[in-house]
Amino acid sequence: MGSDYCTEAQHSFGNYLDALERAPTPPGRVDFRNGPPVHWAVAGEFGTRTNFVLNESDPSSAHLTVKKASHHDEGVYRCRIDYVDSPTRNYRVNLTVIVPPESVRVYNSQGDEILGSSAGYFREGQDLLLSCQAVGGRPPPDVSWYRGEERLSLTKEGSVSQLHIPSLSREMAGTRLQCRVDPPLMQPMFRDVTLKLYLKPQFVKVRGSGVTRVGQDRAFECTTRGSKPAPNIDWFINSQLVDSTLTSVDVEGEVTKSALTWHVRREDSGRQLVCRVSNPWFPAYTLEDSIILDVMYPPMAQISLIEPKEPRLLREDENAELLCSADAYPPATNFTFYKEGHQIWDDPIGGIAVEGNRLILRGLRRHHSARYKCRARSSEGSGLSEPLTLNVLSRPECSAGSVVQQLAGTPGGEVRARCSVTAPSTRETGPLRFYWTYNGTRDVLPIPASNVTVIGASSSVVHGLPSDAGDDLGWLACWASNDIGNQREPCLFRITPAALPDPPSNCEISNRILHCEPGHDGGLPQRFLLEALEVRTSQPLDVDNEISTLNDQGALERGLFKPSYRDSNDVPHFNLNDLNPGQYTLLVYSETSRGKSRRPAVLSSVSIRNAEDLDRPGSLQTMTPTPPQSQPPTNNSVALLFGAALSLILVTILTTLCVSLVVMCKKKRPRLEPERSTITRRNVGVSMYGGSSLISPSVVPTVVVRGHRGSRVLAARWSGVLDDMPMAVLALDTNPHSEADSHSDTDQASLTRNEHSIETQTGS
Repeated sequence: MGSDYCTEAQHSFGNYLDALERAPTPPGRVDFRNGPPVHWAVAGEFGTRTNFVLNESDPSSAHLTVKKASHHDEGVYRCRIDYVDSPTRNYRVNLTVIVPPESVRVYNSQGDEILGSSAGYFREGQDLLLSCQAVGGRPPPDVSWYRGEERLSLTKEGSVSQLHIPSLSREMAGTRLQCRVDPPLMQPMFRDVTLKLYLKPQFVKVRGSGVTRVGQDRAFECTTRGSKPAPNIDWFINSQLVDSTLTSVDVEGEVTKSALTWHVRREDSGRQLVCRVSNPWFPAYTLEDSIILDVMYPPMAQISLIEPKEPRLLREDENAELLCSADAYPPATNFTFYKEGHQIWDDPIGGIAVEGNRLILRGLRRHHSARYKCRARSSEGSGLSEPLTLNVLSRPECSAGSVVQQLAGTPGGEVRARCSVTAPSTRETGPLRFYWTYNGTRDVLPIPASNVTVIGASSSVVHGLPSDAGDDLGWLACWASNDIGNQREPCLFRITPAALPDPPSNCEISNRILHCEPGHDGGLPQRFLLEALEVRTSQPLDVDNEISTLNDQGALERGLFKPSYRDSNDVPHFNLNDLNPGQYTLLVYSETSRGKSRRPAVLSSVSIRNAEDLDRPGSLQTMTPTPPQSQPPTNNSVALLFGAALSLILVTILTTLCVSLVVMCKKKRPRLEPERSTITRRNVGVSMYGGSSLISPSVVPTVVVRGHRGSRVLAARWSGVLDDMPMAVLALDTNPHSEADSHSDTDQASLTRNEHSIETQTGS
């Protein structure tokens, strides 16, 4: 920058000029005393930036030039002119230096500087406050805000100008604002910023309404516009958020679409499907649109009791009404009722009426206690309800129903009967009460309570029959009652004369135990008796000439003695360990208070052997315990001799008595008819004695005797039912069995082949 400070000078000798005298040392001086003026500069930074310029065409004027002026150069400059013969003159000039601003800066409401050309993001509806500041500059410039040609704010001679816009509108998005700084005498300075705004969604719309069948996939679309950034779109069914994996989102400009594929369910019918749009920058602002789902589905039936209100109030002789309701669209038009799976039809006589979706039961009985269901039908299908159980509080009924039970008894004896009834629980209908009657040939008599025992839903009675009842022993009747009423029909027991029991069957010896199967007990409790008859084989039998006869035990073949062993048991199982070694015929009877079975089950010629005979080939194994071991001899020889003599005397006496008894019995034994006394002996190792040839050969149960290793299995058939024959005897051949083992198959075939020709021996 250059400045002219002084224009007047005296061209006289000795005069000089001081220009811009701001300090004791003038910045420059011109001397005209010795000819043309001479200029020199003062040393220092200011001196190098200044120079004095004389106008050669007008020597009376001069200019002071200052280069690169700064605000430090401001001040009052004095120009002094000294004359030789005139007074000195002084001229003062005030120098003002204008300094432009260094930069223009823009700040937001938080005081953060906005860098770049964009300001924001700001939210729609937010208050805007921007500050424009001019940094530096003298004197202060004018600062203002413009939007296009419109001035929004102005600050004169100040360094800061603020712009305040309340509640930014959507239209302000993308608006360019300009901050202008106008220093005096200089060109203005500018700063432009563009506003960026977050915008709320403007609207939302759901499409896809209409009727849908249950089980189908249905597509729905939700469209929204105007949100910046793109909004969040959520789907709800009755306030329940739908899984986002079922949706897809598409953004195109300001338009955002969300597609939902929904598998329609029965429970969706009538529910509200909602599309909710929200911008995360506006958490309190959302838009929603919804539709009502219209779903067609088959009926869902439900059966209920409407009269009486509570099932526990159902009692005999009262009425009940059931309702079949159905959740269906379109509504159900047809209803069907079922009892325990069987369809119920109108039955006015039975008190059943089906009226639309109602079932009426009149005059309830116990058989109405059952599970009931109903089915509802519509154009979309049908549905079956869950079961409803009705429990009718009823009187007691006999567990056996109307079937008459039979008892066996004897005149003058006692009978025992047990009566069981079915009834609702005692908590609902009270305790059960029983009473009994005896219906004889003359009258009906109540049975005293002392003879009656009650346990739960059962009652037992003990009653003595009259001795002169004859064959008609009468009836027992059992009655029960509860709080609902008395039993309508009693439990009846017909008393019939007891029969003799049948003998056991299928007897078998195994592991030292005799097992049989019990026969019919004849109507009375039975026990089982075992008799073991020892067989004497010291004298050989001539089967062709001798005849076997019956003894008082039922049957006795030649060589048999009276029972040497007896046992009884509640079941036909007997232990044979107590039998002495020998050969036996085993008889098993059934016995009741009426008497003993007419005939026994017979196992003939069963060998009971010592322990050393058990493994001998061909021997029949038995269950005889091992005999005690012999004691070592003692030195008392006198005692031994005395014992041996005494034993010999006793044996002689017993032998004489036995022979005498046998001779006497043989003289008294009657002779049988020749055609019924013939005995055929076979070489198969077995002799069979049965009943008359008139008995059917088809009724032939088998008696099996089993032993241990090395023994044979002896099997034969005997008549199972012989009313007039007391027993059938199975005899064992006493010949050695050395050849029997090797010819067992041949003997068995021979026995089968000649079965029809076997003759039997029986007695009465």
